[in-house]
Amino acid sequence: MKSILVPTSQESMSRLDFDNCIDGDLIDINISDDDFSAMMNLGLIELLNKSLDLYIDEFEDEEIVGSDELNHAKIIIENHFTIGKEKMVDIVLTQINKAIKYNTGIFFYF
Repeated sequence: MKSILVPTSQESMSRLDFDNCIDGDLIDINISDDDFSAMMNLGLIELLNKSLDLYIDEFEDEEIVGSDELNHAKIIIENHFTIGKEKMVDIVLTQINKAIKYNTGIFFYF
């Protein structure tokens, strides 16, 4: 199962590291293979990878953590995509905004 997760606190982010999360720790969006393909076809993953020196792909886990990196990711998405037009762009941006709010990160488990 592919997921895009946002821990709701620093403590929940620590529990995620040890796979010990409890109810309420994560905002978890499960995505289908079609959703993942849409992200690839839109160039969203490639853009984040190149801009943030990441390696998000179907066989790797990746994360964006820290205020600077999260805000950079947000600006990249807002500058390259029309918000409200593509479901997966909106989902990733919403998760990034939540990560900024909770001062945690966004985790891609594909």
